[in-house]
Parts: sequence; structure tokens; C-alpha cells
Amino acid sequence: MILFCFAAFLRFDEISKLRCCDVVANADHLSITITSSKTDQYRQGDTVVLAKLGTVTCPYIMYERYIHEAKCLSNSLDFLFKPIFHSKGNTSLVYVNKRLSYTRTRECLVNRLKEVTGPNSNIGIHSLRASGASTAANSAVNERCWKRHGRWKSDSAKDGYIKDSLSKRLSVSKSLGL
Repeated sequence: MILFCFAAFLRFDEISKLRCCDVVANADHLSITITSSKTDQYRQGDTVVLAKLGTVTCPYIMYERYIHEAKCLSNSLDFLFKPIFHSKGNTSLVYVNKRLSYTRTRECLVNRLKEVTGPNSNIGIHSLRASGASTAANSAVNERCWKRHGRWKSDSAKDGYIKDSLSKRLSVSKSLGL
């Protein structure tokens, strides 16, 4: 879930509404259908694609692993990410088709992320969308492509998410030829 939010620039509402049938594993990429979004005024939906990278943190590989462990059927209308329950030493997704709650998801994700970022970091679920977009912007990905990937309708909305790296900021004064 963390990888999907980061790599696909997903909002919590988008990730929590994903159904198993909304994700299609093609030979070289995942196609994620976002049926409704905050910026989708006409409710036409959109598709985000994630490349199969073959790395340890590859969203494609982690998705396949998750589907196998969670016993999800790819054509199912069940939510892709559901609450978890623990019983007699076993952990499983709840059997009812129930969306994740924002409060519990935030609590679990923030606790997990703070193990990496430190206890004093100001981080939330939306930080994954912003950091994914910032990483793409600072990696010289075509601006039009990552704007579409994030489903932003305007440049001003997109620009609010980006935190420029120090090297990008220094490039401004370096390019002045002083």
C-alpha cells in the first residue's frame, strides 16, 4: 500500500476505494484504474501505469506477492486493501468487503514510516503522494508525464506538492554564469 501511494501518487480516498479488478498485471506494467478522484470533475476515471522494475521495491512484484498472500482474485469486486484481523496466531484480511478506515490506516502507516524517518517527523498518508511527485520531479522525469501520473488539472496544484532538491535549487545560481 505504501509503494502504491508513493509510486502512483495516490490519495487515501483513491487507494481505499481500489478494488481487486481495478489493477491489471500486464507483462511489463501494472494498470491501475482510478474510478473516481478529487480532481475528476466529470467522473470519467483515469488509469495510472507502474512499470515492472524487477527491484526489491518494485510495486509490480510487491503487488503480485500481496495478491498471493491475501488470496485476492484479480477479477473480484472486493476492496484490494481491507482491514486485517489476528486470530490464534494467524493474520488475515477481514472476510467482509470493507474499506480501510482513514484513522486506523494513518495510525499504522505513520507508525511504520516513523521507524524510518524518526519519531519527530511530520508525516502523514498524503506525504507519500507528495514525496513520490517530488522524487519524480527531481529525477528529471518529463513534467507533463508526472503531472498526468498524479492527475493534477493545473500547474499551480501540481507545484504545491513539489519539494525541490538542494541540487535543483543550486542549479539556478550555477546557471547564471557568475
